[in-house]
Amino acid sequence: DKFTQKPMQPVSNLILVKLVPPASQTSGGIVLPDQSSDKPTEGVVVAAGPGRYHPFTAELIPMCVSPGDRVLFSKWSGKLIKYNSEDHNMITDDDLLLVYNGNSLDPNNLKMIRDQVLVKLSKSEKQTDSGIVISAQTANKELKSEGKVVAIGPGRTSSEGKVTPCYVEPGEFVKFREYAGIDISINAEDYSVVRMVDCLSKWAD
Repeated sequence: DKFTQKPMQPVSNLILVKLVPPASQTSGGIVLPDQSSDKPTEGVVVAAGPGRYHPFTAELIPMCVSPGDRVLFSKWSGKLIKYNSEDHNMITDDDLLLVYNGNSLDPNNLKMIRDQVLVKLSKSEKQTDSGIVISAQTANKELKSEGKVVAIGPGRTSSEGKVTPCYVEPGEFVKFREYAGIDISINAEDYSVVRMVDCLSKWAD
């Protein structure tokens, strides 16, 4: 919460992010679902550390963002600070959900990081044993755990610094662990950001 105007250089895998006002989030195409208890937050990377060293192998895991990148990250992440009289947040690269360029978020201009997977959630109706049809909106609230892969990160970085490629591909459909993802809405469409390790199965259309 402290205020500073001195040049600030994050260390390790820390990232200094200038927060974007809520109005810009809406105009930028990011709509946060009301039912989400862990709403994402948007910002612009001001400075970033070089990355973190693995505690057992001392291998450097490089930083995945650069100054100027627009990022989406979990609301409860990091430490809020005042920097140059404006609201900023100091987060880690583990808090990041995705990166995009430009003033608006679109599936065509975003980049997933690490082992993150962007899934467009399936819209479907469910029918009970008594024949009652539950609306797609209600069904999605109960179960948001499958959909179509839209974008993937490069993969998971091992302790030796090697990257294990993501084992799902854009265009495939996946089932993932319930409550494992963070739900976002892009251009009025529902998506979830999940980690590769939380994907349970995949299939083609």
